[in-house]
Parts: sequence; structure tokens; C-alpha cells
Amino acid sequence: MKVEKLEHSQKKFTFDVTKEEFETALDKAFEKKNKTVAIKGFRKGAAPRSIYEKTYGVESLFSDALDFVFGSKVEEIYKDAKNVQDIVGRFTPDVSENFKRGEDFQVFLTVDVYPEVTLPQYKGLEVAKKNLEVTDEEVEKAVKDLARKDAKLETKKEQVIEKGDFAVFDFVGSVDGVEFEGGSAKDYELQIGSGSFIPGFEDQMIGMKKDEEKDLNVTFPENYGASNLAGKAAVFKVTVHEVKTQIFPEFTDAYVKKLNKKAKTYEELLALKKEELVARKETAENDRQVNELIDQIVKAAKVDMPASMIEERYNQIRSQYESQSKMYGIPFERFIEMIGLTMEQFNDQAKKQAENQALFNVLASKIIEEEKLTPTDKQIEAMAAKEAKATGGTKEDLLNANRAKYFSDLAYKAFCDLLVKNAVEK
Repeated sequence: MKVEKLEHSQKKFTFDVTKEEFETALDKAFEKKNKTVAIKGFRKGAAPRSIYEKTYGVESLFSDALDFVFGSKVEEIYKDAKNVQDIVGRFTPDVSENFKRGEDFQVFLTVDVYPEVTLPQYKGLEVAKKNLEVTDEEVEKAVKDLARKDAKLETKKEQVIEKGDFAVFDFVGSVDGVEFEGGSAKDYELQIGSGSFIPGFEDQMIGMKKDEEKDLNVTFPENYGASNLAGKAAVFKVTVHEVKTQIFPEFTDAYVKKLNKKAKTYEELLALKKEELVARKETAENDRQVNELIDQIVKAAKVDMPASMIEERYNQIRSQYESQSKMYGIPFERFIEMIGLTMEQFNDQAKKQAENQALFNVLASKIIEEEKLTPTDKQIEAMAAKEAKATGGTKEDLLNANRAKYFSDLAYKAFCDLLVKNAVEK
């Protein structure tokens, strides 16, 4: 067996095959083939070799015979434990050009292997500083969101739209003077400033009064769901019928306790909500830093990735989108159009995403190995125990079902913590 390294993390295995070895493979091929063919005057599997070859020709056995040869060579490859660890794709078989029955020849098996990884710098990388500031306005809005279910809409005394008001209005949209499907409605109610409509639409309604008509000039986003409107300039003729405002209940001590049992006063409710928002922002900022650091590492890495690892990840990405389209009962290509992409754009983006994700997996695995971040059995069992306490299940059942997931989650968390801990804030 001769082993040769190829580009794109592939190995080529070359084997010499003797004429006697091929004759043995032909015997096996005949035994297999003869069970399935019908020859007049003989039961299936009972025809002599000479009759079979006279009827179908010995060449009809070559393909199966070569399969037997390739199979035996694959077994030989797998006898070496190092090969088993390295192989990540399927074998591509080939035979030498001078292949001829009655003569020695060679066969070749080419396969993707786990790439060699030289890690780029992953400690001391610069990352944008965390922004953990939570404003009083954010806290008050969050508390209002808690009470929104109990708020009531009342007609506003001054029928002039301000940000946060609810407007009831008619609208008719047109592009190049032609109305488009789905672009009109009557007595539509919208909270101004919610960001529900096309950018610029709601802002232009601020200051409008009851019974006022106005043309709003907007441009559909380039990635708008309806491809026939994406990037197009449009005009919406709007007529306001009514302006409403939200009246919230009074934040008495009794009402505050109803919203949060831990709070006795409105001030305490604000403080608790602020703690919650800071914690949420801490998680979001940590995730942002991790993503920023990972992006730097992936861009700096130079790894000759095998095609099969990228293809596997691409198939997973596509499968996720196909599952979504089936869930909504929409043909896959139509679903891709609805998210603002052509199939060509989707394939290009999915392939690029697959390349980055496959490369990241390789790099993360290598860093975890180098830094000895592999989780211990004790850590895995502790994670199962914690989940068992939260869900009411048993630790043993959860370990049996989720051990691989716990291993992956713990290793990834340790990897992320390492990156952030060793980063330099700029």
C-alpha cells in the first residue's frame, strides 16, 4: 500500500492487484451475479460459470469483481487506527488505465482526511469593549411592557400623532403610479414608532392630524420579502381617521406586587428590572465579543479544508431551510424567494456559511485539545443533575440521552470563556 498526500486534505491510497487476486474476485462476482440472472434451462444460481460467461460475457463480472477488490483494500486501510481517525469522507475508487484481465494492475482509493491545523493567534486579540449601560428610559419601557396587557386605548384629546401613539388610518401604496397587491388597507391600527412598517413610513406620520391626507415617500429594503418590490421607491397615500393613546394603570404597591412578587414598590420594581436588563445585556455583549473573536480567528486561519466537511455542513444548512418551508407548506424555491434571495444567491451564501462553520469547528476542536478544555465526567454529570432538578427527570436518563450534547456544550463554553478572558478590550 502506497499513501500519497494530495491538496485539499485528501489522501490517495495505491494498491497492487495480482491477476490471481482479480480471478478470486471474479469468482465472488459470479456467485453474486448468478443468484439474480435467469438463464434458459437453469434455475437462478444453478447455471455453470461457462454458460453464464457464454451468455453475458466475462466482462459483465468486472464491475462487481472490482467492487470486491476495492472493498478488501478499504478493509486494509481501516486496519491502521490512524487512518480511521483521519478519514472524514467517502472513498473515490479508480483503476489503472492498463487494467486488463490476466495481468497485474493497480487500484486507487482517494478520500478526504481531517485537515492539518496550524492555529492562528487566538489569545490577546483586540475586541470592542462591552457596553453594559442601561438607561432609565430602557428600564421604564421594560416596566411599561410588563403592564401593557392591562393598558387601555383611549381617543387622544389632541388628535395629533406623537411617537408611541396609535393611529387608525387608510393607506394605498403604489410603485411608479401603479398600485401593488397587498399595499392597501382601511382602518388600519398601528403604534407609531413600533418599527412594524417600512423604514421612514412611521416617522413621516408623526405630526399628522385627524382627517389629514399625506403622501409618504419610502423605499423598500433591498432584502424585502417580495422580490418584485425589493429596492423600489414607493408612495403611500395615507388618510388619518383617529389618534389614540395608551393609558396605563397606576403603579400602586398592590399592582406592582401583581407584576412582580419580589417587588413591594414601584422603585423596587424598577431596580429589579434594571438588574434583569443588565444581566441580559451582559449575556448579549459576551456573545458579541465571542462572535467578534471567532470571526478574527476564522479569517486569520489557513487550513486546507476537505470538500466533504464543507458539503456536510452545507447539507445541514439547506435541510434546515427545507424543514421550514415544509412546516409552512411552501415549495422550497418559493420559500427562498420569500426571504429575498434567488436560489443562486442562497446556494452561494449557504456555501460560504458552510465553509466558515466547518473551518470554525476544526479550529475550535484544535484549541480545545491544545488548551485541555475537554470536560470531565464529573462536569458532565453535574450538568445532567442540574437539568434533572429543573425538569423533574432522572440524571441517569438524561446522561444516556444527552451525554454527547453536554460534552459539546461544556467544551464550547470553556472555549468561549478562554477567548474572552484572554482578549484585549480596545
